[in-house]
Amino acid sequence: MSVSPVEITRRGFAILFVALFLHACATAAPPAAKKDARITGSYVTLISDEGRQRIERSPHRVDYVSLMATFIMQERQTLCSVATGVTILNALPLHRPVDPRYAPYPFFTQANYFNDRVDAIITRDTTLKIGQTLQQAASVMAAHGAVTKAYHAADSSIDEFRRIARANMDTRTDFIAVNYLRNHVGQPRGAHFSPLAAYDEPSDSFLVLDVARYKFPPVWVTVADLFDAMNTLDTDSGKTRGFIVVSATGG
Repeated sequence: MSVSPVEITRRGFAILFVALFLHACATAAPPAAKKDARITGSYVTLISDEGRQRIERSPHRVDYVSLMATFIMQERQTLCSVATGVTILNALPLHRPVDPRYAPYPFFTQANYFNDRVDAIITRDTTLKIGQTLQQAASVMAAHGAVTKAYHAADSSIDEFRRIARANMDTRTDFIAVNYLRNHVGQPRGAHFSPLAAYDEPSDSFLVLDVARYKFPPVWVTVADLFDAMNTLDTDSGKTRGFIVVSATGG
């Protein structure tokens, strides 16, 4: 069957149009929405010689003492926000629910962290599937009686983060949870939550109590790298990650 020159021309234009459309779609995606799996930044483990020196010399470690008494490991890969919340809430003077496994002693656990108030924000099943966003994690802790304020990195600055978090390390009435992307702090890619526990001025670094204790011990991360890791897009919320200030009174 012969094909006329006109038909060939039409087909050529159709192919060209599809190619141009696909190219436009590929190049029009917002840069912030593109996934970057490159590993940048670095960390120093707390158990290394340098890491030990930092915690020993740091005067900004009040939170370290408080949180080490309640520091737990996440039970599932997507429960980092829950383990972070449990660690922080147990360090605050809040009403604690009783887990039947430990009755009659009241204590936040990853099992009793979810209740009707929390389910109205996000359920355990959804959290197990996709984790929680920065605002959801803050709202869940607030549902347990804490006073929370979430800061998206894009709406903050590295100087504001350093100022707020460093001052926070000096008091035992409030704590900081960070939501960040691991590959910006020298680790394999993955979104994560963990509490901060101390600040070291000479290295300008914070101690992150990694709740995925089966992966990493507590690590020191520079303010620059940590803020860069928070200033990444969470596609579930459409906003950047960031940090949460958590207290019992808001003072």
